[in-house]
Amino acid sequence: MAFSAPVPVHHSTAVIPSRHLGRWIEPWYVAYAILGALASGSAVILIPLAVTARGGSATQIGAAIAAQNLGALFAPFWGWLSDRFKDYRPIFFGGFLLIGAGFLAFALTANASICLVGAFLIGFGTGASNTVACLFVVEFTPASEWGQRISWLQTFNAIGSVLGLAGAGLLRTDRGMLLSALLVVPALLVGGWGLPVPGGKYHVPHVKATRALLASVARRVEPLTGWLHPFHFSDFKELGTVFATSFGVFLTAWFFLSFAISSFSSLYPVLMLKSFGLTVAKSSLLISVATAISIPLYNFAGRLTNRRGPTLVLSIGIAVRMLALAGLWLVGIFHLASPLLLVVVLFGSFQGIWPLLSVASNDLSAALAPFGKGAALGLFNAAAAIASAGGAIAGGAVAERFGYPSASLFAACGTAVALACVFSLSRRRSQAS
Repeated sequence: MAFSAPVPVHHSTAVIPSRHLGRWIEPWYVAYAILGALASGSAVILIPLAVTARGGSATQIGAAIAAQNLGALFAPFWGWLSDRFKDYRPIFFGGFLLIGAGFLAFALTANASICLVGAFLIGFGTGASNTVACLFVVEFTPASEWGQRISWLQTFNAIGSVLGLAGAGLLRTDRGMLLSALLVVPALLVGGWGLPVPGGKYHVPHVKATRALLASVARRVEPLTGWLHPFHFSDFKELGTVFATSFGVFLTAWFFLSFAISSFSSLYPVLMLKSFGLTVAKSSLLISVATAISIPLYNFAGRLTNRRGPTLVLSIGIAVRMLALAGLWLVGIFHLASPLLLVVVLFGSFQGIWPLLSVASNDLSAALAPFGKGAALGLFNAAAAIASAGGAIAGGAVAERFGYPSASLFAACGTAVALACVFSLSRRRSQAS
């Protein structure tokens, strides 16, 4: 990404500052934690279960998750709307209302078409609230504070995700959907506390940023990076030059990885039940604990990336996920008498390695970008969203045709393709240096 001349940035080794916590935390962060509980927590567990409870097939599960991902693709629209009219608050709260409407659709009807619309609304609303939450940081605070403030914002989101994942498995599907819809109410009540006002004395909009600064923020942001750099349709003019570059190779790798992971993750609670006999409560607890344990690894991933380079770190992350998926496939087809320990270790490795993938991918997307104005990171996130939607449908179709364990093998093959692309990228970078 070609911004103005980069300035030196010193990467902190601490993701969360330990002193003066009140300076970095705002009351509305609680609403963002609820967003994490809904979008990254209960939706992950409840949508597949709701489709299955209504007699839906694995392909229909994939279609519902794809609809959710397609809804999230509209994040650039919310970003444009925010920049054009400065309507940050209505968009932030409107996103929650859309999410609530999506969960309510699942809770009140068994109609498959309406449930698809509900899944779309959950993704659509998530894109809205996510986009504006990040803008409340980068538009109203000095750039030097972005890393720490977004670290806390993301920490609240992660805590909410962990609680949402764990809680979703303890309720009947319809009740879980209804409770998720009702959780929007406290989010709306607490969300207005401490929100800055556009045009006020604390509004310090940042039009330009350096590559080094954005890479520094990206290390701590993970899913928020997409909302900092949404994809615009005008960016299509850059596509002709992308695939002849190292960035194009990286983008291809990330596309295959996102496609593969989505083909497995979109089926998660049903796959764990059908393949290994894990109840929904146990599989929900497993993913929540694995996610919680992985949070401190962002520190380690940042340090390792600084020392050994992002390409190696990305390769390690992809390789671990590939081996974990292959292992889950083997456990599934051999029908072991007591597979629980193996499943916990394998899925724990799959989920826990995400910080390495997140940090390394964001670093590479900023470092390899051949053009500017956010287009590179926009392409990065658009490719991931499109691949995730396609992967969800493909994974469902594979599971329906060959059985749920086959989805793990399908995903492992996809990650192998991604790993081959990263090896190619590593050779290109070695030859260029």
